[in-house]
Amino acid sequence: MRCTAIVLLSLVLLTGCGSNSQDGETKSGGIPLSITGSNQSTQSPENSKLPTVEQYAQAVKQLLQKANAAVVAGHNPVAIESLSQAIGVTPDDASLFRMRADVYSLQGEYANARADFSTAVRLAPDDADLYNFRGYFLLSQNLTAEAKADFDKAVQLNPKHSAALNNRGLLSLATPDFKAAEADFTRAIEADRKSSDAWNNRGFARMKMDQLDSALTDIQQAIRLKDNYVNAWNNCGLIQMQQQKFEDARTSFSRAVELDPMDARWLSHRRAALIKLNQFADAQKDAQKIEWLAGLTELTQRAGRDVRNPNSWITRARHLMRGSQYGAAVQDFTRALVVSPGNPEALAGRAVAWVETGDFQKAMLDCDESLVSKPSQVAYSLRGDLWLRLDNLDQAIADFEASGRFDEQVAAAYEKRSAKHREAGASPEAESDTARAREIREAMTEKPASAKSPTSTAEGFDPNSEKSRE
Repeated sequence: MRCTAIVLLSLVLLTGCGSNSQDGETKSGGIPLSITGSNQSTQSPENSKLPTVEQYAQAVKQLLQKANAAVVAGHNPVAIESLSQAIGVTPDDASLFRMRADVYSLQGEYANARADFSTAVRLAPDDADLYNFRGYFLLSQNLTAEAKADFDKAVQLNPKHSAALNNRGLLSLATPDFKAAEADFTRAIEADRKSSDAWNNRGFARMKMDQLDSALTDIQQAIRLKDNYVNAWNNCGLIQMQQQKFEDARTSFSRAVELDPMDARWLSHRRAALIKLNQFADAQKDAQKIEWLAGLTELTQRAGRDVRNPNSWITRARHLMRGSQYGAAVQDFTRALVVSPGNPEALAGRAVAWVETGDFQKAMLDCDESLVSKPSQVAYSLRGDLWLRLDNLDQAIADFEASGRFDEQVAAAYEKRSAKHREAGASPEAESDTARAREIREAMTEKPASAKSPTSTAEGFDPNSEKSRE
């Protein structure tokens, strides 16, 4: 089940809350391959042609493996079908219904998910985990009263159920009833002292009650247990801000930004700390990144409304490029090409993004396809850079000329070819290339360097850079 589902709740707008509340579940989106047993009895001799218990178990295992692979690949309907077949083999296995409920929830089929969670509980009414699982699902649907009832039942069945206690504490945080929340988080910690979520959440509750020293101790323990816990680092910074330890707060928020650079909340908090430290230049950089993220959110929403329009993805990809998110930009240019095969703007843009990720072979292929589709200065210029990296000077210079690009890199290409002509004894060609390099440099001193290269990279692609030699 989704470990992020709880963040979606309007009741948990508290950036500090953490929830790992689905014990035993995979983090990759897969489903655990657990078989609780078959309802088939041992075959008698007269029924020896029927499948054996072992054969039933093997069939279920194979279906679960297929379902798991489908979930990881994002093919939820295939997973649902495989789990349905497994349920047909062992219809009394509560874990299968719970797994299918998880996938239904991923698919957005919440009514089916709720029905399967309830069937799982009916089949195994003494299983505290199932009540916790269903409660977590109900919580994700904002059905807080029903969720609490399930968490209460889970705790009744297993008073040391750390995940259920943690979840019930989150509900109390949202009420808000910080004392009740602290009590449940304390019990969760006593049940599982390695629960980083419970330590973090108790620290958050104590921060809300102005118990700053004990709150910081709890949060720091959560971080010791899980150094990459983004919410805990953010909470640590929030407490340090209240303690007026602004340098410590800046360090904590910076760690949160490092772990999750695409979340504007951490940047906003760090900016507040930087202002307190009078580090206004760095604060302005964070403000610019926050503005960029706001623009990305808007473009993401626009693309979601118009997924069949390649320009939506191209515009978002270019915005990602401006934020140096080149891998994500490649994905968006690819989405544009899915809906508009051969789109020259998407191909040329993706070629630039490939260069920034260091994949020059794919960049060359995209340049070639883009130029076949529609010649452009950007594609010619970038392909010239790539030819230069391969030391194919004739092709590089031809593409530079086709792009109308004349800058220091082009002049250097002419000089390099001139040297090769001299080595080969071709003096006239060498002199011609030397003269051409001189003309370019003279022209550069007379004109502003506003558009040195038609490529869409900020600095242009330098084939002699460290990145190009990787």
